[in-house]
Amino acid sequence: MAGAMENARKEMSKLNGDKESQYGSVFSVSGPVVIAQNMIGCAMYELVRVGHDNLVGEVIRIEGDKATIQVYEETAGLTVGDPVLRTGKPLSVELGPGLMENIYDGIQRPLRAIQQIADSIYIPRGIDTPSLSREIKFDFTPGSLKVGDHISGGDIYGSVFENSLVSKHNIVLPPRARGTITHIAEAGSYNVDDTVLEVEFNGKTSKYSLMHTWPVRVPRPVTEKLSAHHPLLTGQRVLDALFPCVQGGTTCIPGAFGCGKTVISQALSKYSNSDIIIYVGCFAEGTKVIMADGSDMPIEKIQIGDSVMGSDGLPRKVVDLPRGVDDMYLVTEKDSAQPQISFTCNATHDLILKTPQSVSISTENEQTSVSFLHRVNREIGSIESGSCRVIEIVERTSVSFSHSQLGAEAARAKAEQFADSVDKTDINWTIEARDVTLMSQDVRNASVQSISPILHENARLASYLNSNGLNAQLAPQIAYLLGSIIGSPMQSPAICTKDSELVDQAEHYAEKAGLHMRKSVKESETVINFESSSIPLQGMIARELGVISKTIPTTFTRESMDVRESLAAAIVDAAGTVDFTESEIVAEVSLISEAVSGFVNLARSLGIRASVPQENTVIISGKEVLRSVLSKCAISRNKADAPKSFKREAQDLIFDIRPLEPAKYFGISLDKTSDHQFMLSNMALVHNCGERGNEMAEVLMDFPELSIDIDGRKEPIMKRTALVANTSNMPVAAREASIYTGITLSEYFRDQGKDVAMMADSSSRWAEALREISGRLGEMPADQGYPAYLGAKLASFYERAGAAVCLGNPSRNGSVTVVGAVSPPGGDFSDPVTSATLGITQVFWGLDKKLAQRKHFPSVNTSLSYSKYMNSLSKYYEDNYPEFPDLRDKVKEIISNAEELEQVVQLVGKSALSDGDKITLDVSSLIQEDFLQQNGYSTYDAFCPIWKTNAMMKNLITYYDEAQKAVAAGSAWNKLAESTADIKHALSSQKFFEPSLGEEALNKEFGALNQRIVDSFAAAAE
Repeated sequence: MAGAMENARKEMSKLNGDKESQYGSVFSVSGPVVIAQNMIGCAMYELVRVGHDNLVGEVIRIEGDKATIQVYEETAGLTVGDPVLRTGKPLSVELGPGLMENIYDGIQRPLRAIQQIADSIYIPRGIDTPSLSREIKFDFTPGSLKVGDHISGGDIYGSVFENSLVSKHNIVLPPRARGTITHIAEAGSYNVDDTVLEVEFNGKTSKYSLMHTWPVRVPRPVTEKLSAHHPLLTGQRVLDALFPCVQGGTTCIPGAFGCGKTVISQALSKYSNSDIIIYVGCFAEGTKVIMADGSDMPIEKIQIGDSVMGSDGLPRKVVDLPRGVDDMYLVTEKDSAQPQISFTCNATHDLILKTPQSVSISTENEQTSVSFLHRVNREIGSIESGSCRVIEIVERTSVSFSHSQLGAEAARAKAEQFADSVDKTDINWTIEARDVTLMSQDVRNASVQSISPILHENARLASYLNSNGLNAQLAPQIAYLLGSIIGSPMQSPAICTKDSELVDQAEHYAEKAGLHMRKSVKESETVINFESSSIPLQGMIARELGVISKTIPTTFTRESMDVRESLAAAIVDAAGTVDFTESEIVAEVSLISEAVSGFVNLARSLGIRASVPQENTVIISGKEVLRSVLSKCAISRNKADAPKSFKREAQDLIFDIRPLEPAKYFGISLDKTSDHQFMLSNMALVHNCGERGNEMAEVLMDFPELSIDIDGRKEPIMKRTALVANTSNMPVAAREASIYTGITLSEYFRDQGKDVAMMADSSSRWAEALREISGRLGEMPADQGYPAYLGAKLASFYERAGAAVCLGNPSRNGSVTVVGAVSPPGGDFSDPVTSATLGITQVFWGLDKKLAQRKHFPSVNTSLSYSKYMNSLSKYYEDNYPEFPDLRDKVKEIISNAEELEQVVQLVGKSALSDGDKITLDVSSLIQEDFLQQNGYSTYDAFCPIWKTNAMMKNLITYYDEAQKAVAAGSAWNKLAESTADIKHALSSQKFFEPSLGEEALNKEFGALNQRIVDSFAAAAE
């Protein structure tokens, strides 16, 4: 559209006296509505330029030689007789690379670019800038078509890399074009308006660039409309289970202010099953990642379909490979003589931090103060500069109690009471690498990152022994021998020690393994060499394990725990001393420099704290986890009893960070059902969290910073988002056009074969713009002043949603899903906009103010909401979750019956109900509080996969059915409820099951709980 405006201006400057017929003149002005005369020959919805400032307008009515124009800019200063230029083009948008990450107004003017040009927070009248930047070059890659091939509308003739989330932006021929290719550009960098394709048809040659324009009010054609049959999975149980939408469907979200319409829209943009995946982590080239099989791989060599290792030792599937260039930061281990951990990330990478809470009480200046740490939101930059954003940061604050008002003793008591109420647990939070400098020094010094133990175990050493004719069960003993070699001060691969217990253990293990050894004693020091006949061990040392140079290969950090602990125990025996205290155990180990790094990594892979306070000296410390290692020592002064049980946990990493020059980053995107965590080769655990936004004023500030949960780095949602932003105080006509601009952009990406979700927030504002324009046109008003054609306008918008076979080759399917938020005044659903929208859309997610006030989110009212896509999704459920429809119907029935029973309870009390009705009320309460309600700030509940939803419903219905059976058999519900209280608690807690553990693992847990329910009621009934 802006391209059409720009072209119109250029044409205007070329006009001469022979083209005066293209001009009209202003006849009257009424706000944004201008009537122009001498406009014979103009067309409906033609783009025009009004006045000497070339204001953008669109023809919306034609009567004789007069045309009514809605102007998209402020009309102050227009006078009768001012010129009106016809462009001969409809109101259009520019479609091509560069749409992502942009914020436009309703007529596709790029707000960020305008702000830079005008150096103002306001849009100057008549400003001229193209929608797509003509400065940025994109790397164009031609497709399979070549010179001489026939091409028609919708055919893909190349692609470009747009950003790390839209890595392949297809370049399609405009729908109405066709012909024979006479030229196609070679691979290279081009601006969006550079010619890359020439096509001849009927002797006429047409040139095409990376972009094209399309009228906003004209739906883009498709080959065939498809019936939608795949659900739009939102990750919100109340929506996915009870009121599902489909990809290509239409949804209405009406609700009063504060009910959470925008929150649901942003949850959809983060978690719905759109084409573009939303969990991304990016690092510098060469950063090594631990793969699911325990091997290391540079991040740039990882492929889609590979699996990386999570902190729990389980695999995380890679589903996308984002790439890009950004400012980089180097994160290193601090206060270490020989740092073992470092990685390079980009500026917006989220560092996971843990800050211990620190509470103190002080008395000064006649007041007693409590100082403590807490999270605050801080605004960075300014709206005027275009760089305003809000970050979460931990800061120290204080609360004071005045002696003059309370008295000294009372103030002290109040302070102590307040200090006791402060949460003393560690503060777990995230901050972008670029924002670390904003932390106060005391918070910076106290904050640490995490080093995760490697819980994955392989048996590489046992396999090697087995392949060389040795007993694989001797792997821990062989590991002890290798550790004794590594810990010895000699450079050669031999055991050198003055301790007889170590010598006896080495001889014993060598004998068990059938290894030949040669022992010599010199000056009370025993040296053990393995003879050449022990080729398997020598080969293992030299070729396979690499310890001939006293280094410990990273493969040992993935070995079985027994092998790792035996190796570490031998190193402690050979080179360390152990100090046992009541609070913890500390071992100091002195090694040659080549062994230090490997030993630190080995200890950390077991969950043991390890540091290097001075060169060649490693300090390891811990309690039960270190005791488990020392139980395998041979030297009595080092040996400890094996612990009965313990847990390997992440250890603290004191870190430093410094900026680097911009460079390429490489990322991996993980399956959205994971916990969004993976491990680097140095055991650094990487993860980040999304942010939040609210109404349009905040969306413009927060949405560019809104991120997708990811391991290692935060990818802004803006990289796969285009915002069309019009607030209530922007030109009313521009608000009316914005909804068409948005749907046209959506159709463009659908034509590339993508599943697109369009969030219209809020269509009430668009309808208000229609009402204002209609009033100025003097049209007969309908209900509440809205025009009579409101319903038809809404229908013409929503009918552009749907799934379709896209035009052109190669064959591809795409969809546009429209989610329209409606803001009825006072939450009145009989509002004309709401009622008209409900008559068109197929899904209604009605939000309830009372639920929102109780902090019950999503605040969807189950008695009002509905979905008409149940039949369309029956095949999907039949193929994937056959029990799902019956379970859903049963849940709805329980909720509905409970609502009726609650009215009875208010009259006669719960005690008057039958046991069966009491069960219905109790299970309904479980469903409402523990199934329909979700915690968006948790890892376990922010996104709920459909399989987890199905399993939770199954357990709830099993509990209901078994309870009803037991009551029918004569049992009393009050006694049953008491005897099965643990089962009810387990049902409440099933939402805490982490989806990151994977479908297979969690289904076992859900299945075990289901069996417990059946067994418990059977036992209680007996």
